[in-house]
Amino acid sequence: MTPYAIAVAALILAAPTARASSWHSEGGVQSRVVLTDNLFLTAGSRETGEIVQVRPFVSSSRKGNRVTARFNYGPSALWYPGRSDLNRVMHTLNAGVQMELIERYFVLEVGANANQALINPRVNSGFNALGNPNAFAQRATVTVRPRINLPVLGGRFATVRITPGLGYSYTAASADGRNGLRTPTTNSSVRVVSGSIFTTVPWSMTWRRRMFDTRTGEGVGEFLTRVGYVFNPKYRVDVSLGYDDGSSAYRGTNGKTRGARWETALQWTPHSRARFTAGVGERYFGSTYRFEGFYRHKHWAFRSSYRVSIENAATALQQQQVVPMQDVFGKTIRNPFTRGEVLTTSVTTPALTNDTFLRKLLTLESSFSKGRNAASLRWFVTRRDYDKSDVQTLDNQLQFRYSRSLSARLRASAVVNVWDHSESSDSRYDYVQDALDLVVHYEVGRRTSLGARVGRLNRDAKSASGDFSENRASLDFTLRF
Repeated sequence: MTPYAIAVAALILAAPTARASSWHSEGGVQSRVVLTDNLFLTAGSRETGEIVQVRPFVSSSRKGNRVTARFNYGPSALWYPGRSDLNRVMHTLNAGVQMELIERYFVLEVGANANQALINPRVNSGFNALGNPNAFAQRATVTVRPRINLPVLGGRFATVRITPGLGYSYTAASADGRNGLRTPTTNSSVRVVSGSIFTTVPWSMTWRRRMFDTRTGEGVGEFLTRVGYVFNPKYRVDVSLGYDDGSSAYRGTNGKTRGARWETALQWTPHSRARFTAGVGERYFGSTYRFEGFYRHKHWAFRSSYRVSIENAATALQQQQVVPMQDVFGKTIRNPFTRGEVLTTSVTTPALTNDTFLRKLLTLESSFSKGRNAASLRWFVTRRDYDKSDVQTLDNQLQFRYSRSLSARLRASAVVNVWDHSESSDSRYDYVQDALDLVVHYEVGRRTSLGARVGRLNRDAKSASGDFSENRASLDFTLRF
C-alpha cells in the first residue's frame, strides 16, 4: 500500500468521531478539453495534440469544540488521444483531523497532502502538468503530531507542550531514474510556555529536533530560550538565545554544523486588523532576518513573510499548502476546487534530490475586491543554497489575477504568471517563463457552468534548447452536487 493510501485510510478511521450532520460538504465533477500546438514544450519540432481531463472532487469540513476536520480530494484522469502512453491519473489531496482526545491535555493531529511536483526546474515544463507531463512526479506527504499539554499551577505559571511529530514523504514519476523518493522524517519538540502571571514579561524554552531523513540521520536540533517585554498593547520586544546542533545536515561556510544563535525581534500591532514583526539574528551559518506582517481592510488585504531555514525536499513538500483553507481576508474557502485556487501542480518546490539546503523564502499575497472587480497578487522569491551539490538557485515567481463580473452569470478574467529561474553554477539553465490566460466563465444554472480559456506560454532561456512557446485553448464544463 502506498503512503498516499495509508494517509486516506488513517483519516477515514479518525473521522467517525465527528457526527455526519455537522459536516459541510460540496462536490462535483469538472471536465475539460484542451488543444495545444506544443504538447511536449519543445524548442524544435512541435507536436500538436489534444488532452481530455475529467476531475471529480469533494470538499468537506467540520469545526467543533473538540474535533476539527477537513477533506479535499480531486483526482484528475488525463487522456491524450493518440498517445496512450501518457494517460494517467493525477491525485490532489488535502486532508486533516485535529482531535482533543483528553480535554486540555492531549491533542492528536493527522494531515496528508498530495499533488504533482516538478522533478527538476531544468526540465521544460509549464505552470501545470498537462504539457510534458513526464516532467512532474506524483507526491504525497503524511504527518502525525500528537501534542501533550501539562499545565503547571493550572497553567498560570507555565504549560509544558510535548510534541513527538512523525512524517513521511513519497514521490513517484516515470521520468525519475531513482524511482522517486521515500523519506521518513520526524519533527519532535518540548516547549515550556509562560502562563498568565507573566503578562508583561512572557518567556518560553524550546527543545526541537528535526530529522530530514531518519534512515541517514540527517537532521538539526535546537535549544532556544525566549524572553519578551510588552511595553503596551501596540509594542513588544523579544530576545532569544540558544544553540543549533546539526547532524550530517547543512554546513556553514566554515564547514560547521553547530553553534550558538541569537535573535532580537520587535512586534508592532497598530490595531486588531494589522500586525508586523521584524527580527535580526545570527546562527552558525550566518546572519538571519525574519519578517511577518498582515493587514486587512474592508476591500483590500495582504500578508507577507520572510524566513531563513534549513530544509530538504521532504520537509519542503510537507510544509506546502495544496488547498488554501482561508483567503487573505481571513474568510473560509468553502469549495476551493470551483474557485480555481487548488495547487494541483507545484513548480515552487525544490528539485527532488537527497540534499539539504539553506532556504531564504519571501512571500507576499494581496487581494482586492469591490463591486464587480476583484484582483489578487501572489509573489514568491526562493533562494536555495544546496549543501552537497554546491548549487545555488534563485526562483522569482509571480501571479496576478484580475476578474470582473459582466452580469449576474457571466464573468471574465485574466491571469498572468511569471517565473524567473537562475543558477549560480551553470547559467545555461537560467530562464524567464511567462504565461497569459484569458478566461470566460458562465453560470448556466445553480449547479452547472461553462468556461472557455485561451492562453500562451513562453520561455526565454540562456540555452537555445530551453526556449519554447505554446498556444493553448480549452473548453470546460462543471457540475456541482
